[in-house]
Amino acid sequence: MPTHPVDVAAYKDKVAFVGVGTTNRYGTIPEMDAFGMAAEAFRNALNDCGLKKEDIDGVVVGSGTGQPTPYDQMCHVLGLYPRVMLPYSNGGRLSGPSVVLMASLVHSGACNNVAFIYTNNARTARVRFGGEDEGASPINPAYGYTSPGAAAAMHLRRYMAYFGGTEQELGAIAVAERKHARMNPMAVMKDRPMTIDDYMAARYIAAPMRLYDYCIINDAAIVIIMTTTERARALKQRPIYLVGTGQRSGYSHYRFDDEWTYPAYRNVADQAFKMAGITNKDVDVLSYYDAFAGFLPFMLEGFGFCKQGEALKWIQGGRIEVGGEMPVNTSGGHLSETYVQGRGILVENIRQLRGECGQRQVKDAAFAMFMGVTPNASSYILRRG
Repeated sequence: MPTHPVDVAAYKDKVAFVGVGTTNRYGTIPEMDAFGMAAEAFRNALNDCGLKKEDIDGVVVGSGTGQPTPYDQMCHVLGLYPRVMLPYSNGGRLSGPSVVLMASLVHSGACNNVAFIYTNNARTARVRFGGEDEGASPINPAYGYTSPGAAAAMHLRRYMAYFGGTEQELGAIAVAERKHARMNPMAVMKDRPMTIDDYMAARYIAAPMRLYDYCIINDAAIVIIMTTTERARALKQRPIYLVGTGQRSGYSHYRFDDEWTYPAYRNVADQAFKMAGITNKDVDVLSYYDAFAGFLPFMLEGFGFCKQGEALKWIQGGRIEVGGEMPVNTSGGHLSETYVQGRGILVENIRQLRGECGQRQVKDAAFAMFMGVTPNASSYILRRG
């Protein structure tokens, strides 16, 4: 299979995240439409980095699963007149590649300061995932999948039959992320403690995955601003540099073949680690696209954090909790903080490297890594400035 070598290292350390902003709360925000949420997050991102809206000459708009937000209408509502104005797919699996798009726009000189604007008011809009909606998929109905989670559950069931592991061991993921959310004032689940007994008592949605293995559905907006390293040094916040990326598309490895998802993840990991010049042992903060907790074992093994078939044992004993060897999704992630299709995870990675995370802060964090799910496998590595 082709590897498509390319000199993406050209933008290593040359671009930096300088501003992040979110809505002032996550959860249900019925008093604001998606454009109103975007305006609040955009204002907060500008205040975060010290730029004015007139400084933003590149805009990428990613619509979530709620109200549509056409890119041209978004710019009109926010009073922006950029040189570059683009829509971006709402798929959460594409949150990793969106980082590469921002870097390319800035490093190429197409724009000076690019803002990625993402909104999702699926909670207020009462968006349903699954059921009749799955009929739009060319694959899922043929396999009897009634929801995205059903496909993930079948993949995990096969994994557990082949390698072993228990549902209680799987529960360590949801429990860890809930612990992190309890330390996060913005998390939707901040006031809802959960033990492994609570996890095991929850109903199945698609066995072996229970209620707490699924992402929450809510309202939120996220804005992230990137610029060049040179410009970043003159701004308000410590720059957070993009030092590694990796991408690979491959539907054949999306739960249907004997190689599982490993070839895609291994290839992406090789790209990202090679570009960044580090290994897994250098990663301080690890994150993954957790629409479902069942994705994590495949990513941990594919990215080389543990051996194939060992992930469910590897995550036990607090290893993936803050204070453990490899803290994962320290904000609470999609399972317990907010579901904004990977963008909130990027915000958390940036804030961890800035040292802004309070109780859940990972001490002396220098590198943060994201793992994105197949079939659009992706990764990015950030470094503290």
